[in-house]
Amino acid sequence: VRQPNPLEGTCLEIATDDEMLHGNVDHYFDVGASAMQCIEAALKTARRDPSTIRSVLDLPCGHGRVLRFLRKAFPAAQLTACDLNRSGVEFCARTFAAIPVVSHAEIDRIPLDGGFDLIWCGSLLTHLDEQRCAAFLQLFHRNLARGGLVVFTLHGRACEAELASGRNKCDLDDRLIATLLDDCRRHGFGYVDYTAQSGYGFSLARPSFVLER
Repeated sequence: VRQPNPLEGTCLEIATDDEMLHGNVDHYFDVGASAMQCIEAALKTARRDPSTIRSVLDLPCGHGRVLRFLRKAFPAAQLTACDLNRSGVEFCARTFAAIPVVSHAEIDRIPLDGGFDLIWCGSLLTHLDEQRCAAFLQLFHRNLARGGLVVFTLHGRACEAELASGRNKCDLDDRLIATLLDDCRRHGFGYVDYTAQSGYGFSLARPSFVLER
């Protein structure tokens, strides 16, 4: 049986200043295709027919690593590309016919009009503290259409196990890992700033913590 090619029918143009490329085109597209698999699984679990998805928000959109797959999956949908990176937003608007929205550092000031059937948020809450994670979830809730679906990524139990065993330190030193794991075990959520960075770091969340909120 011929396996479907996720790149077939997908726009393969990559912006010259796309910071997610890292010189590895295959990995770049694999990550985008993997995100689309998560979205498709969520739609199936929610028993939502993909043909009913009319409006989609990708935040943060970057330069369209996932948005290109959303355009292929929902060709008739209105896509909105939102990011702090103006260059990325402009590229997504030009290349994937998305509505451009430049984000804002203050979450409550992000200029969204709402009514989205689907919101995709990849690799953002994974780097924010509890307060800002909660603020983004509230933002998404306010901007969902009735019956809409939010799909977002977090560092969960598998990542916690890797940190605890030392198999993957995720660019954190031993002191930060110890703090992160201790907070997560105590409260179900942990966060630490990356070294020499403030307000941007690494978060770890357990399912119980997320479901409670």
